[in-house]
Amino acid sequence: MYRKRILILMCIFLGIYLLLLGKTAYYQLIQGKDIAWEAVTMRSKEFALKEYPRGEILDRNLLPLTSSSISTAVYGIPQELKRFYHKHSNMSNEQVSPYEDAAKALAGLLTQQDENEILARLENADKQGLEFIKIASDLQTEEIERINAANIEGIAVAPIVKRYRQEGFCAHIIGYTGGGEDSEGLDGMEKVYNGILQDAGSSRNLISVVDARGMAIQGLMFKLRKEEEKGKAAIVLTIDKQIQEIVEETMSNYINKGAVVVMDIDSKEILAMASRPAFNPYEVDNVIENEDAGSALTNRAMSAYYPGSLFKILLTAAALEEGIVDLEQPFHCSGSYVFNEQLSISCWKEEGHGDIDFSEAFALSCNPSFIEVGLRLGREHLLKYVDKLHLIDPGITGYKNIYASHVSINPGKAALGNACLGQQGVKVSPVQLASLISTIADDGCWRPPSLLRYTINEKGQKHLPELENKKPLISSETARKMQRLMEKVVSEGTGKTAALSETRVAGKTATSQTGNLNEDGEEILNAWFGGFFPAENPRWAVVVMVEDGKSGSQDAAPVFKDIARSMLNCY
Repeated sequence: MYRKRILILMCIFLGIYLLLLGKTAYYQLIQGKDIAWEAVTMRSKEFALKEYPRGEILDRNLLPLTSSSISTAVYGIPQELKRFYHKHSNMSNEQVSPYEDAAKALAGLLTQQDENEILARLENADKQGLEFIKIASDLQTEEIERINAANIEGIAVAPIVKRYRQEGFCAHIIGYTGGGEDSEGLDGMEKVYNGILQDAGSSRNLISVVDARGMAIQGLMFKLRKEEEKGKAAIVLTIDKQIQEIVEETMSNYINKGAVVVMDIDSKEILAMASRPAFNPYEVDNVIENEDAGSALTNRAMSAYYPGSLFKILLTAAALEEGIVDLEQPFHCSGSYVFNEQLSISCWKEEGHGDIDFSEAFALSCNPSFIEVGLRLGREHLLKYVDKLHLIDPGITGYKNIYASHVSINPGKAALGNACLGQQGVKVSPVQLASLISTIADDGCWRPPSLLRYTINEKGQKHLPELENKKPLISSETARKMQRLMEKVVSEGTGKTAALSETRVAGKTATSQTGNLNEDGEEILNAWFGGFFPAENPRWAVVVMVEDGKSGSQDAAPVFKDIARSMLNCY
C-alpha cells in the first residue's frame, strides 16, 4: 500500500512536470518571438533616423534619388538627460540647465560644435516636447570613438539616413528643404510636391530599451531597427538614375558652367537633367551669400539662352514644310550676307563656303545661306512655326513652368537675319531645344516633355498625371529630311567630334554670342550641341550647353559623345 501511494504521487508530480515543460516549450519555441517582441515594445522608445521626416523621391525604376546614403550622427534624448541630472545632481538651483554638463562634454568631443549651440538645441527640443534631437551629423571616426568611450547617458551615436548627397547630385531637380523636424520644401520637386512628401513616415528607428521606471537599461540602451515604410507617400520621376549619374559625372569632367538634358524620344520623358555649377543642398545659405558661387542655384537646363545655330533646326523644318527650299538647291557664300552698304552679317568662315547646296549649308552651318532662306520664309511664317512646333511652350508635365523664354522678332530684314541665326530676339532653354529635337527625331510627333511619372499618397495609392496624346506637328517627310540633314552634320559637317563608332549619330552644333565680355575684354560665347541617337532608330535626344566655350564642335559635341557612348554601354 505504501509503495502504491508513492508511485501514484510520483506519477502526479511527473504529470505536473510534463505539463509545465510542455507549457514552457510552447511559449519558448512557438510563441517565443512574439512574446519577446511584446516585452521589448512595452519597454522601448522609438526614434526615427531619417534626416527629415519626408517621403522619398524615386527615379523611374523606383531607385531612391533621396535618402540613398547613410552617415553617422549623435543624438540627444532630453528626457534621459533630465532623469540622469535629477538623479545624480545635488544642486537645487532651478536656474541651472540640466543639459549644461552634456553640452559641455559633447563640445569637447566634437571638432566643430559650439557648447552654447548644443545647449540651445537640447533646451529647444525639451520645450517642443521632442523625443530626441540631432546634435551633429557626418561624424568622423575619431569623434564616434570619443563619444562612445565617454558613455554619456542620454546621448546616442547612431546611423542617419542622409536625404541629399553633398556633391549636389540631382540637386536642381530635387531642390531642398528648410531643414528641421517640420522641414518644408523650398525649391524643386521638394517644393512642388511638398504636401505629398510631408505625409510620409519613417522606415528606420532608434530603439531605447527601458526598465519599468522608464529608465534606459545600460548595455541595452540603443539599437537600430529597420521596418517597412509606415507612410508610403512618395513621388516617382521620369529620371533614370543611371543616366543621370552618367550625365553628372561627364559634366563634372568637362563643364564648369552649363547644362545637359536627355529625353526619351518616344515618350518625351526627361531621363536626365543637370546643371553646373552644382550646389550642396545643406549649404544653400552659404551659396546665396557667396557672390562667387556662379549662380549655382540656377537651373540652367530650364533657363533661357540665345540658341545660336540650333534655331536653324526650326527654320529649316519650316522652310522645308512650306516648300521654300529643297535639299539640292544651290547657294553661294562669300563670307557674309550683305543687306546694304552699311550692314552685313558675316559667316563663321571668314573666306566663305563658296558654291554649296542646302544640305551642305546645313552641315556646315553657313550663316548667309540661312539668312537667305529665312528672308524667303518671312517673319510671319517663322513666328507661326515657333508656335506650331511649341518651341517656347512653358509647360513640363509634373514640374513648374519655364519663364523668360521668348521669340520676338522686330520688323526688318536685319532683325530677321539675326533671328534666323538664333541671336537677337530668340531665347530658349535646353529643355525646350531637347523637345524640338525629339519632335524631329520622332517623325514630327510632339507632346509636352514630362518629369513626373506618378505620385503615391499616404495610403499607397498611385496618381498619374494627365498626359496629352502625341500629335504630328509637321509631315513625316519633312521630319525625315531633317533627320538626314542632322546626320550629315556629324558625318561630314561641323559635328564630326560627336561621331561614334558604335552607332550613327545625328545632331547640330551651335556657338551663340552673349553680348557679355570676360576679364580679358573678349566676348563670352556659349557652345551647344543638340542631337539624337541611334540615327537609324532614334531613341534618345540630348542637348549640351557649355557657357563660356569656344565652339559647339570643340566644347559641346565631345560631351554629347561621351554621354551617348556611356548610355549605349549600359542599355
